[in-house]
Amino acid sequence: MITTIAWATCREAVRSRTFILLLVIYAVGVCLSRVVGWISSTDGNAITASVVFTLQSLVGVLVAVATGTALVHKEIQEKTLYTVLSRPLPRWQFVVGKYFGLCLALAAGQVAMLAIGLGYLWLTGAEVTRWLVVAGALTVIEVLVMAAVSLCWTSLSSPLLAAVLGLATYFLGHAVASLPGLMHHLKGWHQMLAVSLASLIPNLGHYTYRDQAVNGLPIAWADVGVAVVYGALWIALLVTITVGIFRRKQL
Repeated sequence: MITTIAWATCREAVRSRTFILLLVIYAVGVCLSRVVGWISSTDGNAITASVVFTLQSLVGVLVAVATGTALVHKEIQEKTLYTVLSRPLPRWQFVVGKYFGLCLALAAGQVAMLAIGLGYLWLTGAEVTRWLVVAGALTVIEVLVMAAVSLCWTSLSSPLLAAVLGLATYFLGHAVASLPGLMHHLKGWHQMLAVSLASLIPNLGHYTYRDQAVNGLPIAWADVGVAVVYGALWIALLVTITVGIFRRKQL
């Protein structure tokens, strides 16, 4: 049953106007990234590549938030959820199936973005290295973590508020990465409070190796492994929380 729900969710997500529109926006942004490279006073190819990979992250997260926050709400609004739950189907299977389906759609979109981005860089004469592929793959994991964040928020609030909270989590997750450099400005309980609050937000800095890859610097495989495990643990935690909330919802 999880597989059936996952495939249905994947098809629904891929066919949605938001999904297609954001992919088109990404493709247009990639084409325009060369203009930024031309007007840059530094290496134009490096700037173009940086813009391409930044767009992959931003558009991917927008797709994850927009699609993830609408998943369950749409089913409740159209009353298709009641048909599904009227069967002998545990709610955790419904949530897990929804998340896996969303992951399939997002992963397909991310692979398409990565292929378009790398292909464009190659056509424009920029150097395409394996580290760019690794950085792109880490961005895929970042997007999947954000999908779990969005699904968790939408189980607690309305789609609009969940989208706002999802985007806030994304920006805070990147801000958390800079916290170690600011710790010397904090003392005593302020430092402990900052660490405690930061631990409640996924540290998306584990997936920001784009600039390093663009400059041709290798990415340590140990860091890649840590990023994968870290993302998997956050996904498991967020999906578990979503299941717990969903079980208590009066539908």
